[in-house]
Amino acid sequence: MISITKSQFVKSLKDKDTVQSPFLIKFSAVATGKNGKAYMNLVLMDSSGEIEARLWDDVAQHAGQAVRDAFVMVDGRVQSYQGRLQLVISKMQVLREDQVQVEEYLPKSHLNADVLHRELLGYVESMKDPYYKALAEAVLRDDADIVQRMKRAPAAKTMHHAYPVGLLEHVVSITKVLDFLASHYESSLNRDLLFLGGFFHDIAKIWELSYERVTDYTMEGKLVGHIVMGVELVDRKIRELESQPGRLPGLFPEEKKLLVKHLILAHHGKMEYGSPVLPQCLEALVVHYIDDLDSKMNAIGKFMEADQNPGPWTLLNRHYERFFYKGEPRSVSETL
Repeated sequence: MISITKSQFVKSLKDKDTVQSPFLIKFSAVATGKNGKAYMNLVLMDSSGEIEARLWDDVAQHAGQAVRDAFVMVDGRVQSYQGRLQLVISKMQVLREDQVQVEEYLPKSHLNADVLHRELLGYVESMKDPYYKALAEAVLRDDADIVQRMKRAPAAKTMHHAYPVGLLEHVVSITKVLDFLASHYESSLNRDLLFLGGFFHDIAKIWELSYERVTDYTMEGKLVGHIVMGVELVDRKIRELESQPGRLPGLFPEEKKLLVKHLILAHHGKMEYGSPVLPQCLEALVVHYIDDLDSKMNAIGKFMEADQNPGPWTLLNRHYERFFYKGEPRSVSETL
């Protein structure tokens, strides 16, 4: 069957544009308006981005079919609402998967996962402590399933590095900073322990999230979460290493094991942010701050890239509750 040609992409949509195009549904819910009438609240996406959408009519007809992961043909009009673009849908039809080219609707990554993974293994190879290094190798080099998942996984559902290969990009990025800080504060920080905090703090997001199409939480992710699953991974891999003759100089030291697990448990920094313990060693404190910094740099940077507000300031960022300064527009001569 001939697939439907997609000629309109989210990134190119502007206020008052007429839209007639297929999209993938990222989010779908029925809500009730101030007038007591039901409407559909949706987030539509394609490979270029995503846009909020509203359907005000025939809600009962679409509610059970226009669900997450469904492809839909949409007729509508773009409008600016509270500083954001929104697609008001006048007509919607659910499509079969064989009617679309699926790759036109999935997020694309500009990152080379193989290059990033080789860079990560370079940091592993540079480690000195035989116990810490063996643990890093067991997870990041020897476990083929983990390696393949890391090469595809996002780092989050929406907040930061929320695209394919985002997790690997995030891990390599913070490891670079941790490497510098280990040298700068050489007398105070254990470089290898810092690295394990960088490597493993989000490692279990490869199981916490599903990311074959629309990124969402798995059952394990909802019920257990990546922090606990990360600690379980460390325990499991250490048991495996201890059962393999020649992999370790001896039994994995208990204090070293506890410190690695502590860096995972404490990396959110505060209990109200999901960490069951506060950072209680310098390495845990540094990993928390650098993880937080790298996450914010990515999230705010992507927000600024996508912002279409004219002038030097972005629209209001609702999560951070502020406007961000983009800088004065450069003249043509300045770009040459």
